[in-house]
Amino acid sequence: MEQKQQSIDPFKGKTRLPSFAIPERYELHLIPDLSACTFSVTVQISLTINASTEFLVLNALELVIQNTHFTNSQGQQHIPHDVVVDNDDEILVLVFHEFSGILNEHPRGFYK
Repeated sequence: MEQKQQSIDPFKGKTRLPSFAIPERYELHLIPDLSACTFSVTVQISLTINASTEFLVLNALELVIQNTHFTNSQGQQHIPHDVVVDNDDEILVLVFHEFSGILNEHPRGFYK
């Protein structure tokens, strides 16, 4: 737990999400179970990543995360090393230790 705690320390106590990765669009598929007062949901979030990062930080409260991954713009899927839900600060932190990609022709991101 100490490793996970250290990884989210920079994001604790903040009132806003960090600006290095901005959620732009949410696609939700909710399945409520009214008799059990629970729900399950599948979420696809489109992000704009403005800076190199090992983390994706999202708002979350009282969620049980069962499966998560990140798919980059080239269609490559990455599984996070750690998934941390911090209910005190209402955040979900996905920790990725390594990314790879292509050098593109456009003057943004990591380019030729």
